[in-house]
Amino acid sequence: MPKVTITLSQEIWEWWKKNPWINLSQLAERELRRLKALEERVLGTCPKCGSEKLKFDGKIYRCAKCGYEYG
Repeated sequence: MPKVTITLSQEIWEWWKKNPWINLSQLAERELRRLKALEERVLGTCPKCGSEKLKFDGKIYRCAKCGYEYG
């Protein structure tokens, strides 16, 4: 499994050190999976290929299948 370095604020670092039962790896994995699912939820149908896998980055809709972009 790849390793990642993260930066925490001093406040969160001190809180986490007092609560060692929290597994940061599992927490990060769960949160990133949640964000990925939100990003890939059905937002509509691509007008070019008909795929329902559209990604929205806040400005542009992008088809995960053919790469078509519109906004």
